[in-house]
Amino acid sequence: MFCSNCGAQVGDNEKFCKVCGTPVNAQAAAPVMQQTPVYQQPVSQPVPQPVPQPAPAVYQQPVQPAPQAVPAPAAPVNTKGGPRRTCFVVGLITCILLILETFPVVALGAMMFVFGPITMALFGADTGDLFLTGLLVLLGGVILLAMAVASIVLNGISSKVTAKRPASKCRSLRMVAAVLTSIDAAIVIAPVIGFNEIMSDAEFLYVIFGVTFIMAIIFLVLSIITNSKEKKLASAS
Repeated sequence: MFCSNCGAQVGDNEKFCKVCGTPVNAQAAAPVMQQTPVYQQPVSQPVPQPVPQPAPAVYQQPVQPAPQAVPAPAAPVNTKGGPRRTCFVVGLITCILLILETFPVVALGAMMFVFGPITMALFGADTGDLFLTGLLVLLGGVILLAMAVASIVLNGISSKVTAKRPASKCRSLRMVAAVLTSIDAAIVIAPVIGFNEIMSDAEFLYVIFGVTFIMAIIFLVLSIITNSKEKKLASAS
């Protein structure tokens, strides 16, 4: 049985409620009110949300980098055209003329050097000056010939650019050849000018030696121009 006042449970033999003290008899006399059940709104369950599925991976073909054009190596410049060939030909002709002009001097010096002691031995003449002069002329002629030959070799080497011989080295060799040729021509023409009175009748010698000297100067100028143009082309590329 329950208390009609507070609703606490009361024993059958108890006369008063242990909680609020209400007599049990009064509780029996009091009409029992039926409690109306209280309506409780049902708790709404959360609606499960759809779990987003990851989008399928789309395969993308890797992008290959565009091939870059590799510049082709510049072809070596040879003597088949342009100022390089002209410079080579002028230098070659000049050196050949110098060899032809120097060879008689070498022959004369050799004769004086050889026949001076022979004349002194056979005839008892004093040929010491002749021997010394011949030796000096021979040595000078050999040096001039060596300079002309060296100029031809250096000029020929500088006419071809290779992997072992770059263009810069060829320009240096060409300039050395031009300078040697100019010095050789100046030394060769000096005796002709000094012996003006002795060789007054040999006008053709003046022409030959003069042309050789002028060609040596032209060879030097062409070497400078050719080297300058090659440097500009190398810097532009």
